[in-house]
Formats: sequence, structure tokens, C-alpha cells
Amino acid sequence: MRRVAVLAMLGLLLLAATSNAAQRRTTHTAPVQSGAPYLFTADEVQFDKDLGLVVAHGRVEISQGDQILLADTVTYNQHTDTATASGHVSLMEPDGNVTFADFMELHDNFRNGFVRNIRILMSDRSRLAGNTARRINGTRVDIRRGVYSPCDLCRNDPTRAPVWQIRAERVIDDSDLKKIEYYDAAMEIDGVPVIWAPYFSMPDPSVKRQSGFLPPALGYNNNLGAYIEIPYYWAISPDKDMTFTPLITTDAGLVLIDQYRQRFANGMIDLKGSAAFGTPAVDIGPDGEVVSHSGDPVRGHLFGNGEYDIDDDWRATFNLQYTSDITYLLRYGFPTGNNFLTSFGTLENFHPNSYANITAMGFESLLPGVPSRGLPFAAPVADYMWVTQPDLVGGQLMVAANALDLISNGVSERRLSVTTAYQRPFNGLIGDRFEFLVSARADGYYSSDLPDPAAGPLATQNAFAARAFPQTALTWRYPWVKRSAHYTGVIEPVVMAVAAPDTGNYAKIPNEDSQAFEFDDTDLFVPNRFPGYDLVDTGQRVDYGLRGGVYGDNGRAMRFLIGQSYAFQNDPEFTPGSGLTRRLSDVVGRVVLTPMDDLNLIYRFRASSSSFAMRVQQVAAQLGPPRLNLLLSYTQLSPLADFPLQVSRSELGATLAVGINQYWSADLQEVRDFSNSVNILSGIGVTYRDECLAWTASVGQSGIQLGDVKPGFSVLFTFVFKNLGELGLHVASFEE
Repeated sequence: MRRVAVLAMLGLLLLAATSNAAQRRTTHTAPVQSGAPYLFTADEVQFDKDLGLVVAHGRVEISQGDQILLADTVTYNQHTDTATASGHVSLMEPDGNVTFADFMELHDNFRNGFVRNIRILMSDRSRLAGNTARRINGTRVDIRRGVYSPCDLCRNDPTRAPVWQIRAERVIDDSDLKKIEYYDAAMEIDGVPVIWAPYFSMPDPSVKRQSGFLPPALGYNNNLGAYIEIPYYWAISPDKDMTFTPLITTDAGLVLIDQYRQRFANGMIDLKGSAAFGTPAVDIGPDGEVVSHSGDPVRGHLFGNGEYDIDDDWRATFNLQYTSDITYLLRYGFPTGNNFLTSFGTLENFHPNSYANITAMGFESLLPGVPSRGLPFAAPVADYMWVTQPDLVGGQLMVAANALDLISNGVSERRLSVTTAYQRPFNGLIGDRFEFLVSARADGYYSSDLPDPAAGPLATQNAFAARAFPQTALTWRYPWVKRSAHYTGVIEPVVMAVAAPDTGNYAKIPNEDSQAFEFDDTDLFVPNRFPGYDLVDTGQRVDYGLRGGVYGDNGRAMRFLIGQSYAFQNDPEFTPGSGLTRRLSDVVGRVVLTPMDDLNLIYRFRASSSSFAMRVQQVAAQLGPPRLNLLLSYTQLSPLADFPLQVSRSELGATLAVGINQYWSADLQEVRDFSNSVNILSGIGVTYRDECLAWTASVGQSGIQLGDVKPGFSVLFTFVFKNLGELGLHVASFEE
């Protein structure tokens, strides 16, 4: 018969008659749960008052607090405070775990008991099963002959072994310690034992971080030889942790790696460093060759960053990058994508109309032939900017200031610069648009060890210099818009006229932050094209160009820009190869295409104004959906007859990612320098990923040769086991 409310009420009344005795017996073990009432429903309930037995049959449900017991039959003995459940038994716990069994005997409000044929479905859908088990204090389950696996069972054959599992003679799941312990355990892959351990433990699925050893990494490559990494993770407290990793190698000595992380209420800090013993640093010549092996026997690095919000207006940040020598990071596999390391500490202030910062900054070279001892150190550099709200005619006033104290083994400088500018847009009579800008800048410099050619080729001087530099610019735009059924077309000619004095770059003003300028499409319609403060864009010129695009209602689009600059005088500060050495500049432009949903193209160029020969070309493309995605980049630099430092260079980079099916994917990578016929980097990888296991195999080749860093091939296997961690296996590496 179906359960009815009358039987539920009867069960509650019968249990209430005996609840006082149960409360008295369990108060000492579960003071919170002991007073919680039972909610009891079943299809049929029998009560024997003399024996003190309550027997419930048919879809029995008993809940107390956050625990719910379901079974076909439940018998409760009020004299012994014992409940036995049989037939499709399940017990839902407050932490989200569900225990299934053929038979349960429970005491003390479900806190203690015996379980036969136990099966536990954990909160992350992992599974733990065993022959028998004991529940202890409601927080500990001791299982005999247990099996654990986070893998889904085969739909066609649920009795088949999962992808991987851990089988142990004894398994203890302790919810207080948030830990699962295994004794006499073996890991099985597809039912085959592969690893045995007398004991190991792992956090339960509810734990995000817990101290312990992480899976090791094993391998061999041409720079380190055979190596092993054994990381240990220390969860110091909820807001901080540390990972200590010894790296033991056969060809590169011993390396100790450490990472420390901490979160604050208003900030964070992340530090990572290493020290290597046994492979002295090498001295490298300007072409990257090894000159000598007389370097420091202890090598290392230290990287770090952090920030702290002092209050709503002030923030402090820092970035630390240091290495003992040029090749250390590359040889030991610590990635950095730059030729220089930059360290700084900054204090920032934010307001609705202003921004200020003060920074101390230093640099370290990773380029052969560029010693770090000659690089400058800024202590400090400060910036301030204030902008007003638009006035009645739409104009805005801006005030900017900069202060610098630059210390160097060469030229040292101290600079103070103040700029005041007013900018106002206004409309023309035919639908065109104007933007007017006028600015005035005042600079003061004091330099030490500045070259003094008048006194001799090696003579230096201490010099003071001042500069006042006014500049005005007027930009005109006239957009033409054409609307069709599904597209919108825009054509917009743009002209900017800039006027400033012909002088301003004096010999007593050093050039430290305005070097390495190269004209491209981003420098059109910019009043001062030099980066930094030391050089100013003098004289009069006109920038002109055409930009526009076609925009479809379906998201497809084409955008373009082409233009050049004409100066009324030659500026000797623009170096050969920059594109601005003649009055008529090189032609620059870009084209951006989105012809279909999964295709994006960009092409940038700089061409000679006289012969239209291409000086610089850059192409980037992204093709395909995420399951078949191709990324391409190509850069080509042409040599210049009058500038021997610019040699021909062409480089191609390509990455292809392929999603083969639900579980398998592959990726290919290639970076090639065509000018020197060198493969900088190439590789292919295959990945398998399901709900409990990820597996990657990759073959790579590096053509980088610098000092004690050698080119060669490598093979890498990586396994990631859900809830256990990652095991990296670098199988082989072969020198070219």
C-alpha cells in the first residue's frame, strides 16, 4: 500500500514516546543532533511496545537534521538505540556524500554502526566502495577491501574496471580531517596494477588545498640530463601557501625551487625563486658563444609580484625579476618572453579627474653583448595627470607632470617636465569634424657624465639644460556613410596639421627614453611621435590618410587605414630605417578582415614612398572554430642599403589546434626564422581528456643555442589524475 499521512503521524507519535531515553543516552556524543526530532514516513509501520521495536516496511524515509536514511525495511530498537536498515539502503550526509549498502546497523543517531557492501557516491561524483565498513562518530568511515575511483563506469558494461582506480586492503574516509587514507594500496589502470604503496593519503573531494607531496616529474633533456622533481605543497593557512621543489639532475646539478603565495584582505603577494648548485655560469660573447666557464658556481633567480590597496585612493604594487646570468632561465626552463628583466615598485593615487604614481625601476639584460651593469636605474620616476570636465564648448584642459632621477654607469639625468594642453572638438559646416589641440611644455634637465665633444672624444661634462616647447595641432575628419540592405560602408579622409618650433632637441639633453622609434600605422595623427620625454617632435608637418570600413549586420567586417606624413623640414633625430628620414615619409597602413564567423585577418605594412618597395610586412590570421583553430603570424623586414644594422629577416609562427572528438585533441606549433633557415621552435602534441584522466604526449624541437643552452629534440608525456594530481614524464631528448 502507498504511504499515507496517517502512518507518518503514527510513526512520529510512537518515536516521541521514547525520545527522552534516546536523548539521555546520546547527549555526550552529539549534543547538537541529540535533540533533533525524527521525520518518519513509510508504507507500513508496526510497533511492539513490550519489545520496544518499531518496524517500518516499504519506501522507508527517516530524516534527522541534515541526514536522510532510505531503505526498504528499517527496524528500531528503543532499548538499545539501534536501527537496522536493509534493502536498497542509502544514507545522505550533510556534506553531500551518499552512502549505499545492502545492510546497515546504526547507533547514536546514525553516528556509529556497521555497513555491509558499502558504496559511497561523493559530492564530486567520485566513488568509494568496499566489502564492510564501520561508521565512527559520524565523521569517520573505516572500509575493508576498498576501491576508489573518480571515473564513470562503462554504460554498456558497468562491471568492467574503470579507467583507473585505487584498490586497498583498508580505506579510511575522515570528514573531520578532510582526508582519505589508503593502506596496502595499488593503483590500477584498466584493471591492471601499475603502482603499489604501503600507505598514502589524499584530500577528500571537498578539499581544495592540503599539505603533502605532489606527483613527481621525471625526464631527460639535452640541457639537464636525467632529472626528477619532487614537489611538496604546504598549506600554511587559509591565506598563504608554499611549494618547495627539489630538482635533481645528472648534468646540471641540484636545483632548489620555492614558491610562496599569500592573500591579504586588500592585496596579494606571489614570490618564486630558485638556486642551482653544480653548474657554474658561463661568460658569453656578443654572438652568444661561450667565452669561459669562470662564472659563479651558485646560480639562481627570483621573480615576484604583489599589490596592496592602501585605501580607496592609494595602491602599492611591485614586480621583481632577477637572474644570476643570461642563460640560467632558458636552461632550467623558467619562462620569460622578454630580452630584458624589469623590476619596479609603484605607489599610485586615483581620483575622478586625476592620476599620480611614483615608481622606482631597474633593468637586467638577457642579451649577449649588452651588460646589465650599463643599464640605467630610475629612482624614482613620477607622473601626474589632471583633466577637467568638458567646458561649455566641449573643451578640456589637461595638466601633466613628470619627474625623473635616472642613475647609470653612463649618463645620469634628472628631469622635471610640465605640460599644459587644451583640446576642443567642433563640427564643420558640411558634416565634417575638427579637433583642435594646443599645448605648452617646459622641461628642465641636469645631466652627469654627458659626452662633451668640444673637449675631446672621451670627455664628459655635467650640464644643465632647459626647454620650452609649444605645439599645436588641428585634425580634420570627414566621414561618408552609405547604408545598404545589410551593410554599412564608411569612408573617412583624415588630415592633421602640426606646428611646432624647428628646435628643441639640444645636445645637453640626453636621450634615454626616446630611442628605438620606428614609424608604423599607430603613429599617424599623433602630435608627438617619439616615445618618452627626452626627444620632441619638432617642426611642421601634415599627416594625411584614408580610413574606412564595411560593416555587415551579421558581424562580418572589413576595416582599413592607409596614410603617410610630409614634413616641411628634415629632422636628424629620426634614425635610418625608421621610415621618417625624408620629408615624405614611408607609406603605412593596415587591413583588418572578418569575412566569415570563424576567420579573422590583419595585415600591416610600411612601404617606401618612392619605389613602394615593402620595408615591413606583418600578417596575422585566426581561422576556424575552437575544435579546429589555426593561428598564423608572419613578419618580414627588408634590408636597407644606407642602414647596415637592419638586415633581412622573415619569421613565421603557426599554431594548429584540432579537436578530434569528445576526448581526443591535437596541436601543432612551428616558429621558423627563414632568414637564417633555423627552426626556433616546433612541436606536436596529442591529448586525451575525460572526466577523470588527462594524458598528453608531445614531441618538440628547439633551435635556440646560447652559451650553455643547446638545441635539441625532446619527448614529453604528462598524466593528470583527478583528485591526485599531475605526473610529468619527460621520456627522451636528443641533441642535433
